[in-house]
Amino acid sequence: MVGPTRAEIEEANDYSQIKWGFVILIALSGGLTAVYADASLTAIAVATLVGALVGTALMQYLFWMLRG
Repeated sequence: MVGPTRAEIEEANDYSQIKWGFVILIALSGGLTAVYADASLTAIAVATLVGALVGTALMQYLFWMLRG
């Protein structure tokens, strides 16, 4: 028997790896910017968290635009 079609695989996966990678990339960007600015450990953590939130919002918006 033949396995699932490509459309079924993409639908089930729903690009979750791309979404997580995008969010992690934006979060690390915020954290590294704080590191290069010689920020405190707390500021680095906050910058990373804010980067993750911004990355999540941006990712949701981009996928919303692509599906619409």
